[in-house]
Amino acid sequence: MAAARALRNLLAHMEPQIAAAALVDEFPWVDLLPQRDRAQFVTDFVRAFQASAEMGQWTPLAQTVREWKATAAVYADPELVEQLTNPLNDDFGAVPDPTEG
Repeated sequence: MAAARALRNLLAHMEPQIAAAALVDEFPWVDLLPQRDRAQFVTDFVRAFQASAEMGQWTPLAQTVREWKATAAVYADPELVEQLTNPLNDDFGAVPDPTEG
């Protein structure tokens, strides 16, 4: 736990560019993210790490990494990026009323 706290404090006070470089070394798929998303990944990673270290529960950090890795996988496929970033022009019909449950 002491090591986690030390790393948490280090990440919190590290220059963002240095933290980003360290994380790219550990997670090479970060290179697939656009620059603005790389910065957001670093911010999200640091916050999730801090929360996980504080609680002694690493699920939030694992989820953050898993979600950003999935985002990087989308950016690795140019056709998928195009499909997901273009506006929808089709009318998909009426939306049914939600069922009561």
